[in-house]
Amino acid sequence: MKHLFLVTLATIGLISCQNEKNSTEESSENTVAPTVYLNYGDSTFSADNPFTAAEVVENMSSDLDTVWAVVAGPITQVCTTKGCWMATAIDSSNNLFVDYDYEFLLPTNSQGQEMIMSGYAYWDSTSVDQLRHYAQDRGASEEEIAAITEPVGEVMFKAKGVKIILPSAE
Repeated sequence: MKHLFLVTLATIGLISCQNEKNSTEESSENTVAPTVYLNYGDSTFSADNPFTAAEVVENMSSDLDTVWAVVAGPITQVCTTKGCWMATAIDSSNNLFVDYDYEFLLPTNSQGQEMIMSGYAYWDSTSVDQLRHYAQDRGASEEEIAAITEPVGEVMFKAKGVKIILPSAE
């Protein structure tokens, strides 16, 4: 009888240990890994609840507006010479031009990566010479560059810091 009691007690102990081990494994599977960033410029801003470029442009009601914001989106273009400017998608055919006054430079191969940036949006006019320079930076053909003949007024963004999101190592 004594042996039966010890076997029952040992069995209960093993079953309870096994259940606890499984719940620990399950909780570690549900744990979300923290997002890892490559930081450029002033990266002390919070990446929580960023706007899209489309939302920022939509909220620019007049050419006198300046709007501070945290914006997230894909890097659709980047200066391939130095990384001194980039663009992010407003929609499928328009980009928001982003400059950072050489306070920092992004990797020239960062096109296609997701980013979060902090800074301000403002209205500005880009001269023909500057538009041609940007076209040359992104590798446009001579014909495309020569076709630029008018300045463009648009919303632009001055980034004070950029966080490029590193892909998870899953």
